[in-house]
Amino acid sequence: MQDLEEILAQLVHGVDGSLAAAVAGMDGLVIEQSPRESTELAAVVADLTNAITGLKGTVSEHLGAGSLNEVIVTSERRIVYARLLDDELFCVLVMNRHGNLGRARLLTGDAGKRIQGTVT
Repeated sequence: MQDLEEILAQLVHGVDGSLAAAVAGMDGLVIEQSPRESTELAAVVADLTNAITGLKGTVSEHLGAGSLNEVIVTSERRIVYARLLDDELFCVLVMNRHGNLGRARLLTGDAGKRIQGTVT
């Protein structure tokens, strides 16, 4: 079985424009990340956790759209993509502005299944 670091490294290398990936808990803490040197990822995860928590209620309660699955944040220079894996975990991928979002969505779905097998 692969370890988390290996799964995340494959995700970063498999998506054009990727800069970093992480698995995080809904407590706002990074469980594992790739590359390990990406220090700003912890701050991104903490803030993203707050956004996800708020959006969960908005999407399900106010919009009646069911549970939240993904969050995509785009800015002038970055794309931040988060996939919720279960009630306690999510995977986040940070890309440059030319990152391949479609590939990110595809590979994060596959990686998410392997991550859940590793963490649980």
